[in-house]
Amino acid sequence: MNNRDELVELRAWRDEFAKSHRYDIHEMAAALRELDKAAGNKLIRGEPRSPVAARAPNKPLQPPGAANQVSPGSMPLEAAPTTEL
Repeated sequence: MNNRDELVELRAWRDEFAKSHRYDIHEMAAALRELDKAAGNKLIRGEPRSPVAARAPNKPLQPPGAANQVSPGSMPLEAAPTTEL
């Protein structure tokens, strides 16, 4: 079975589940909560982490100032040819 087959199967199940609950999001959510409860798995909700202050500002990759020098013997790149319509 490839990913495409799994997606088709998942979408078919999802549509059948929604249809069986008359496409009512509140009904579907209640049914999913009941399924979770029946499974007996404990739901663990963690507290969100507090943001931490940055230690130091990011350093630039190149020092600010003039652009890099070009060697005197280098040639400029030619532009790609344009196509006219």
